[in-house]
Amino acid sequence: MINIAILEDDVNYSEIISYKIEKCIAENFNLEFEMRSFNDVAKFSQFMEANKIDIAFIDILVNGTNTMDWSVLNIRSRHTQVIFMTAYPQEAYSISETQCCYYLIKSRITDSTLSKAIQRALQKITKKDPNFINLKLGSKSISVNIHDILYIETFNNSIMLHMDSSEKISVYTSLKDFSKNLPPNFLRCHKSYMINMNHIRSYEPHKFVLRSGDSIPIPPKKYKGVVAAYENYLTNL
Repeated sequence: MINIAILEDDVNYSEIISYKIEKCIAENFNLEFEMRSFNDVAKFSQFMEANKIDIAFIDILVNGTNTMDWSVLNIRSRHTQVIFMTAYPQEAYSISETQCCYYLIKSRITDSTLSKAIQRALQKITKKDPNFINLKLGSKSISVNIHDILYIETFNNSIMLHMDSSEKISVYTSLKDFSKNLPPNFLRCHKSYMINMNHIRSYEPHKFVLRSGDSIPIPPKKYKGVVAAYENYLTNL
């Protein structure tokens, strides 16, 4: 359920934008929603304190109050996605300081621009944690937190993810392809291993020792280069 609120002091326009939003969601988005309209900043603020608002359509000027300035101090929740509306673009002087996810000029609102505004808000509301990746395991799909991977082992045409929980996850892909989606704290220390440097406890000739107690080999010929890469990561962490 998506909770939508409209803050607009022009009652006629409030009815128009409510109709447009309802029509847009019905035609373009498969979701349930509830919508409330307010024509007073104080009442809107009171409602917001007691209820979760996912998307707020807010007129920039409501009964003489510049809601952009007001929103900087009063909209605390990062969850709430604000779509500002105005008939006077010159009033949008402080938009960069707000939590605005989209900006609509009333005379130019079309089905397309309204759809883009709602889509942008929904994307921000449902944004996935970038640390999670989805893996296909045959007919099953699982979600894995990248930070929980201790190291990755490769063999034949598959890789094995060794997790902090001691779980082992086999994925049919090459280490080269899989590593394209990994952050820079993963280091290819061996042709058969990639290690999460955040889990390293120590190193010695010729291996890394993880906090889990696992030892990951480092080829003698690559030892200096691999250790230098790890020390550079620690320096610039």
